[in-house]
Amino acid sequence: MGRHSCCYKQKLRKGLWSPEEDEKLMNHITKHGHGCWSSVPKLAGLQRCGKSCRLRWINYLRPDLKRGAFAQDEEDLIVELHAVLGNRWSQIAAQMPGRTDNEIKNLWCSRELRSPPQRDSPIVNAAAGV
Repeated sequence: MGRHSCCYKQKLRKGLWSPEEDEKLMNHITKHGHGCWSSVPKLAGLQRCGKSCRLRWINYLRPDLKRGAFAQDEEDLIVELHAVLGNRWSQIAAQMPGRTDNEIKNLWCSRELRSPPQRDSPIVNAAAGV
C-alpha cells in the first residue's frame, strides 16, 4: 500500500497531524461543512490531500465520536452484528453511532470477541496435555 496518488502531485505534508492542522480543519468544517473533500485542504489552508482530511475528520475529529472503552452492551452488539454481517466493519459501524469501522475492527481483533476456544476440543486438550 502506498500514498494516494493526489499526495504526489504537489508537495503535501505526510505523517502525523499537528494540533494547528487539526484546529484549521475543525474550524473550516464547523463553519463551512466539508462539501467536496478535494477542495477542503486549500480552503482550510492545509498542505494535505483531501483524502487525508476526510480520514482525519471521520476517524478523529468528528464531534460525535465516542471516546474511551467500549461498554459491554456495545461489545455484545458487535458480536451480534458480526454474526450477521461478518467482517463488514463499516456496515457494523453504521449501526453504532459514534464508533468508527477501524476501532470496531481493532476491538474485535484485540479482545478476540470471536468465540473463545472450546475447552473440550481435541486441539485445546492436546495443548494442555489432557
